[in-house]
Amino acid sequence: MSRRRIRRAAAALLAGLLMAPAACGVAPTGVVDAGPAPVISGTPTLVTIYLLRDGRLWPTRVAARSPHVNDVLDALFAASGRTSNRLSTALTGLTLAQVQLVRYAPDAGSRNDPDNTLSLRVRLFVSGWKITRTAMAQITCSARLRPEIWAVEIAHATPDRNGPLKVHTCREFWDLAPKDGHLPP
Repeated sequence: MSRRRIRRAAAALLAGLLMAPAACGVAPTGVVDAGPAPVISGTPTLVTIYLLRDGRLWPTRVAARSPHVNDVLDALFAASGRTSNRLSTALTGLTLAQVQLVRYAPDAGSRNDPDNTLSLRVRLFVSGWKITRTAMAQITCSARLRPEIWAVEIAHATPDRNGPLKVHTCREFWDLAPKDGHLPP
């Protein structure tokens, strides 16, 4: 045998001896199909929010991350910076500080819908200069478009404290409905 062959054989034997203790004893398996890989969709959802046209609430379709009420309200406040087509907003200068969703506990005078098992109250803490009546109408009626939202509470948040939560319904803003249009309850 030549020296070269002896060296190769010794190197192969040494490599085999070094790899033997490193083996874990688990036999390899074939490929296991676990379904399709997860995919994140970059396609936004179109939701309806209320902007203002000629001082009245106007339903407008905009892009949002999802139809969840938090994302709808984020889209509403984001729209204040990019209104067009004769649309405006009363939310300019206001910031959505916090959104809380809590189970809705109806009182004796509220509706009781046995077909709707999920009912939520949305609490919004808005910071900024002043929350006008039309701003409250935009927030309340946009949130009430979601069928799971039965009540909307809005509070003015300042750096040192939160104002009181006040319950609002779209009914109190029906005078701001579009001509020949209607608003949620």
